[in-house]
Amino acid sequence: MTSHNSLKKFIFIFFILAIAGGLACYFLCKKEDVSLTTTKKVGDEIESVTNADISKICKADKSWFPHNQTPEPDNKGFASSSICEFHQWSWQMFLWLTQNDQSGNPRFLSFVTPESLLGMEHRGFMPRMKKNPKPKTFDEYLQAGSDAILTDHQGRAIYYSQYINQDFVDFINSNDLTDPTKVQGFNPETPFSIGSIELKASWKIVAEGEDMSGFFTMQTLVNKMVKKQGSIVIDPEQTESVTVALVGFHIGGIVNGHPEMIWATFEHKKNAPNVAAQFTPETIISDKDFLFYTAGTKYAACNVNVANTPNQKFDESTQILSPVTEICRQYEFGNDPTTPTNQIDNMKTNDNNIASLNKSVLLHLDPTAVWSNYHEVGAIWFEETNALKPNLSLATDDKLIGSLKLSNSTIETFTQTQSTVNNCFRCHNTLQRFPPEPSLAPLPALNINISHAFVNIYFWSQGLPKDAKEQ
Repeated sequence: MTSHNSLKKFIFIFFILAIAGGLACYFLCKKEDVSLTTTKKVGDEIESVTNADISKICKADKSWFPHNQTPEPDNKGFASSSICEFHQWSWQMFLWLTQNDQSGNPRFLSFVTPESLLGMEHRGFMPRMKKNPKPKTFDEYLQAGSDAILTDHQGRAIYYSQYINQDFVDFINSNDLTDPTKVQGFNPETPFSIGSIELKASWKIVAEGEDMSGFFTMQTLVNKMVKKQGSIVIDPEQTESVTVALVGFHIGGIVNGHPEMIWATFEHKKNAPNVAAQFTPETIISDKDFLFYTAGTKYAACNVNVANTPNQKFDESTQILSPVTEICRQYEFGNDPTTPTNQIDNMKTNDNNIASLNKSVLLHLDPTAVWSNYHEVGAIWFEETNALKPNLSLATDDKLIGSLKLSNSTIETFTQTQSTVNNCFRCHNTLQRFPPEPSLAPLPALNINISHAFVNIYFWSQGLPKDAKEQ
């Protein structure tokens, strides 16, 4: 009888514990990030997330919002804890850089240009063009990729601008690196200081009557182009006042453990359609119009470089180029899903993290604000921490992780599938650099060669008169 009562008591206790455990599981699993099934509304889309999808979720931190209060990322406290952390840094940095400062303009516009470190006059934005043997303008020298001009659908060239932040400036000045003789004796192993940033923005000229209400726009000067000896070149003495719209944005920034920089890129959502994983030259990429794509255009007509061919026409009086460029974004998040690689799991995590973080940020941004129309395309960095060394060519992906074929469709339009320049590190490396003309001294293999802004400053500094260098 006693054993029978004990058994009944045991069953009763077990039953109570089972109910309590079930209730605990129910309430705990309702928390975001550990739910068995959650539903999130993103714009007009409904996304269902299951247990199998939990590793894909990468969320915006609530401390980033509202946008006018986004704090600068903690570059020194960066932990390299996950792929998601790199994309969170990228998004937070984009929000911080585009946040209005005391002048009422986005913060990045208050940063100086690389030319300014040498006292060089910055007359106006430049189109991306053929390399110029004379070290005069950032965009005409040591360009990554093609010699092509990206032409919008109104026939105007896309223009570019570069910026460096105060940490970058302080590093250059404190080490006297505007003096080429000091550069030649600089410790090759020394990296840029944590927090150093270099930026590149792409801008479309707004045509009269063109609706660009969903873009960040501003008034600025651009350098005009002219024909000389059969080529289209910049005339540094002629500028034009125009309204420009921001269409692309590169960020390169130094964080703890990553002297190679995290390289991230952002675009406007209306720029161009994404190419599907499977396609042929005859594939129509989209049946919708985009800013740089005409509905119904076949893949074969996308990203065509007509530079230095008879097909390229230019009217100097109107500044109109033809033909226009049809852009297709080759890799949505900077990875090719059809490429055999031992990084396939990292690639999937990377791409899913970007997709979920883009959606997460949009949940917090004011939908009427122009910045809600921009999204991260991808980011790339070294898999190991503190792995930067002098004389690295980075011609393969052995050291890399993230978006391994990262391009901005408005900055690297014509090289998205070119294996020698199909991500940031193909061009941003630590190799020795040879000068554009014999009278200049080569640049030794240094860790800081990872920055094109620095490389250009080095060669510019040799081409300036002594009195200009001493200003």
